[in-house]
This record gives sequence, structure tokens and C-alpha cells, in this order.
Amino acid sequence: MQGPLKLYMEHLWTSLQAQPPVVLTDIPVSRAQLHGRISDDAFDGGKTAVWLSDLGSRTTWRAVRDARTGHTIHCVSDRSWATLTGDLKKGLQLLNWMSPRPVVWYWWDHAWMRQMPAAVDPSRDHINGGWAIPGVLEVHVYRREEAHKVLLHETIHALGLDVPHTAIEPVRSQFEAALGRRLWPHLGEAFTELFAEWLWAIASARSLKEAERLWAAQLACSEEQASIVWARIHDATADEDTNVFAYYILKWVLMQPAAIVAALIGPDHTVTHWFTWWQVSRPHLDSLARSRASTEYQNIKMGMTCGI
Repeated sequence: MQGPLKLYMEHLWTSLQAQPPVVLTDIPVSRAQLHGRISDDAFDGGKTAVWLSDLGSRTTWRAVRDARTGHTIHCVSDRSWATLTGDLKKGLQLLNWMSPRPVVWYWWDHAWMRQMPAAVDPSRDHINGGWAIPGVLEVHVYRREEAHKVLLHETIHALGLDVPHTAIEPVRSQFEAALGRRLWPHLGEAFTELFAEWLWAIASARSLKEAERLWAAQLACSEEQASIVWARIHDATADEDTNVFAYYILKWVLMQPAAIVAALIGPDHTVTHWFTWWQVSRPHLDSLARSRASTEYQNIKMGMTCGI
């Protein structure tokens, strides 16, 4: 690991370890909010609303707050009350680490896996797991798979830590001209996802050494996924309906040794280089995709953390 990257990891690891223990307090759950925020099927095709409606007597409602910091979680699940405790504590710990201002996490603990069927291009239902509005201290996660990593991703949005949209637009136009189709507007998701995966590798580790090992595993995971996704979409002509290129391809480009320190530590200043970095990485990616061409006829797991 490069010197500045290692120092950054050490800093974040130290700050996480310095967090006081979570003071878990159960509070009344906001069922109306958990119902109301899935009434619009624009983000998941209505799948979460159907799941919640079908739970019936298996529904568990739970809300918790850290009495010290005010961070709050409202959750609905098909798991038991006690089973949720560890995940809720972890969520509050991550929120304490990320923000001095209280954030509310709405979590639909749905066992809906990210899975891409054979012979289709990846799209919204195979990938997305949450949403947030920049500057609004609320995050929404509607899958169990990778819930804490998605929590980090959406918290980055909520805290306004993304690359500015104005910096992204000229670069997105370059990519669209080269690819011959429209990408989803939020190309900056490449940085947001990179940052979330970086934070999750650190937060998942029991030691700094393990954090380095987990990050190395995440790099390998990202390369494998980039090759599989690129094998599917390199000749795509349809416009995107979600951030496929940003999440899997451009994120992998930003992870390369020549880019990652600048991409993580000073993302706003690197945006003008993203297209060049992509051009440099393209021959290697094309080669990787050719070696994974057979995966186009397989069902593929689309989770981005490969089990971390």
C-alpha cells in the first residue's frame, strides 16, 4: 500500500477506534415513515412495498437511538427483535464515526439479493440498494445485503461529501461521446462508491493489518466485477437506468495505483483526469472482459463487497 494511502487508512482506523461505545436506546418506531417512503415505486419498482405488505405476522418493527449522539435507526424486518441488535449497534457506530450531526437511517431489512440473470445487461433492480438527498441528514436502505456499506454510501451523499455535480458534467459528456450512449447523470457515484468501500474495509476489520488485507481483497473483487460487467456492457447501445458504468467500471479505474491516492484524498481535483485514466486502463479492461466473456451466460452476483 502506498505511503499516503496507508497514512489515511491509519488515520481513519484510529478515529474509528476512538469512538465511545454506542448507548443503544429503544424508541418508538415510525411505522408511518417506513410505509410512506416506499409508496413511490420509482427506485425499486415497488418490490419493497410488496415485501412489506406480504410480511403479515412476521413483521418486526424496531427503532433505536444512540442516547449520546442522537443518531437514530428505524427498521422493519422479517427477523426477530433480538437478532437485529448487532446490526443496529453497528449502524449507530458507523453513523457516530461519519457525522457529528445526528443522522436518521430508515432500513427495510429485505433479503433481496443483488443478482443479474444471464444474457441481460445490469440495471436498477440488479444493483441499487438505497438513496439519500445531499444535505438532508436521512439515509434509506432497502436491502439486507451490504446494508452497512450502503449506509456509508448514502451517508456520504447526505453529508454532501460527493464530488460536485458541476465538476462532473463536462467529464460525463466525454464518456458519453466515447461510449455512444447516455450514462446515468450521477457519474460522481464512482467516487462515492469507492469511498464507501474504502470505509467499509476499515470498519469491518479487527486490526489495522486486517483492514489492509480486506482492502487488497476489495481491489481484487472490483477488478473481477469490472471485467464481468464490461463483458456485458462494452457494446451496449441503450441509455443507462442507473449508475452501472460509474459503480463497476469507473470506480475500478479510480482504484488503480496511479489514481487511487488522488481519487480518495482529493477527488474534486482529479475529475478532469478521469477520462484519461479510463483511456489508459481500457486495453487492460478489454483483455479482462474477453477472458470473462462466458459469464454473459451465467447468473452473476452483483454485490460490490464480495463478502466483506
